[in-house]
Amino acid sequence: MNTEQARNTRFQKAGREEWVEAAKKSLKKDTIGHLYKKTYEGITLNPLYTKADAVCVDQYPGEGSYVRGFHAAERQRWRISQRIAHSDWNELKKQIGLARQRGQDTISFDPDQLNNMEELSFTALNDIVALHQAPLFVLSKSNYPLIARKLLEYKGGGIYGAVATDIISSHLQAGRLVDMQGEEIDSWLSAVQELDEQYPEIKTILVDVEPYNAGGGNAVQELGTALATAVFYLEKMKEIGWPPEKTASKLLFNFAIGSQFFIEIAKLRAFRMLWKTLSGAYGMSNDQNKVLVSAETSEFTKSAIDPYVNMLRAGSEAFSAVVGGVDFLHVAPFDYVTAEWNSFSERIARNTQLLLKHESYLDKVADPSGGSYYIESLTKGLVEKGWAFFLEIDKNGDITESLQSGWLQKQIKETAHQRLKDSETRKQSIIGVNVYAVSTENVEEPLSRKNLGTDCDSMRVEPLPRLRLSQSFENIRKRTKNLANKGFLPEVGLIGLGPLKEYKPRADFADGVLAAAGIRAQWSNDCHSLDDMKAFIKKKQYKYYCLCGSDAMYQRLAAQIAHWLKEHIPGVHVDIAGRYANEELAALGLDGTLYSGQNMYEKLSGLLSSWEDEING
Repeated sequence: MNTEQARNTRFQKAGREEWVEAAKKSLKKDTIGHLYKKTYEGITLNPLYTKADAVCVDQYPGEGSYVRGFHAAERQRWRISQRIAHSDWNELKKQIGLARQRGQDTISFDPDQLNNMEELSFTALNDIVALHQAPLFVLSKSNYPLIARKLLEYKGGGIYGAVATDIISSHLQAGRLVDMQGEEIDSWLSAVQELDEQYPEIKTILVDVEPYNAGGGNAVQELGTALATAVFYLEKMKEIGWPPEKTASKLLFNFAIGSQFFIEIAKLRAFRMLWKTLSGAYGMSNDQNKVLVSAETSEFTKSAIDPYVNMLRAGSEAFSAVVGGVDFLHVAPFDYVTAEWNSFSERIARNTQLLLKHESYLDKVADPSGGSYYIESLTKGLVEKGWAFFLEIDKNGDITESLQSGWLQKQIKETAHQRLKDSETRKQSIIGVNVYAVSTENVEEPLSRKNLGTDCDSMRVEPLPRLRLSQSFENIRKRTKNLANKGFLPEVGLIGLGPLKEYKPRADFADGVLAAAGIRAQWSNDCHSLDDMKAFIKKKQYKYYCLCGSDAMYQRLAAQIAHWLKEHIPGVHVDIAGRYANEELAALGLDGTLYSGQNMYEKLSGLLSSWEDEING
């Protein structure tokens, strides 16, 4: 073929049926049903998306459905808003100044971590960083009226950004909901009004969806909750004479971004479409209904085991947040779960965003995922399901009544239960935790942060505890460490039957499962007979052994080895790698199995319990 022929060659169009047949042939299966996957949001992910899955997409940001962004712009511009945290005010001021020098383009900090809130002074902060030169970005869960008073004491002008709180979700972890008839709600309303008069460019009303994400909720539940909370504020502010468009101008929506990369992109895009619909129902025009969206990397996905992997998790989550089109972004330090403020981890978190902006050039294009058949289909699905969930909340009265009845907490906890179960069965992989774990790694104790809940003017509701996917395995590691501290070495033997190439796949699997509990596995050499196995046993006796090999070797040696071990090592526990029924195990004289799809947490917990019982008598 010459150059001219190549230039004029056209590929033959292939339809979906041709693709399906090619996939079957490649996979050597009669069906491709296993390629379809259902998400926690109830959306079915297809193995192939075509033009038929496309939806109508806005041509430019700032128009139409707002799916591509609220603001007309040629590129995506987001603010790096790392929340600097420190218990000492003087040290906090210093670190805020250093952060500004090192690339942070907001003045952002966490006031709730201060030991003495009275020391907070925006006048003193202005001596370190000029408050009018960058957005102020301060989100609080407690003491908001005090923070507002401190800002009102500063008489400088030109301040913009956000100093906000969400009175609905702030104390759900502690099982508290603000009393709608109490003094706290009046103090909040007063603070919002006074700040509006002195600093009209400041966003003061936060719709914080992060606590629902931290409780294990899915994207649909986050979207529906965000809309329901916004409706509460729109209606509440009517009581003091604010029209909906006035309240909307004060709103800031804050989302947590999890590990499902494309779902998170679609979640942010879907939110803008949903907000367009909701604001339209309140009669707001296109010039009145634009809101700011902030995001932070999810605590739910972070681990105290192998914490450096949290850098990679946060990087992926930050990437999806930027592609999804956030206005402000906070990346949590990789050691946030286990440590107080740390200059190194703060720097890495900030540099993650600087890399995305200055080396990956994500600020040079608006809505880079727009037009993707896959992303557009996900966006459409989240819009439909998110709106349906919002209507479910509305049927229960409103967001406050849904929380008072416990209905919303129940929905989120059901999702969280399934997600935690999937991590325990390794259907959901957590690198360094339940897969590719290092048994010898020292695991830090998760940090217990101060409770920001309040008893002031609040009512008891069903708590929504903060969860993390890795917490089951962290608890397992803690138990293993306690055994080691009492002199019990968490070490076991893996007996490889036959040549290495035959038993290695199952031995690797068993080794990986045990490592997730911090249990070290010692491998035998190739065992072709009972005598080979005895030579391994003579080196060191263990309380637990797992047989690994082919089914043929199991039939030849498993029963013989299990019988010998039980006869010569009192209290020994013998498992086999592979899925076997209880009757088969009994016939072979084995105690249990290790197999893919098993609840590894329950299996490992049972093993540790037997050792704990032995130690404790």
